Amino acid sequence: MSYVCVNCEQEVEINPVEEKVICPKCSHRVLLKKRPDDPDTVKAV
Repeated sequence: MSYVCVNCEQEVEINPVEEKVICPKCSHRVLLKKRPDDPDTVKAV
């Protein structure tokens, strides 16, 4: 999965089940899931 570090804004590719959730560049422990640039829109019925 792709995450973005809150501290240094580096994109990190990790598997949170097998690895520690930590930025390899700055060792910060707060990472956010990377979201797509254009979210899908759903029509209301």
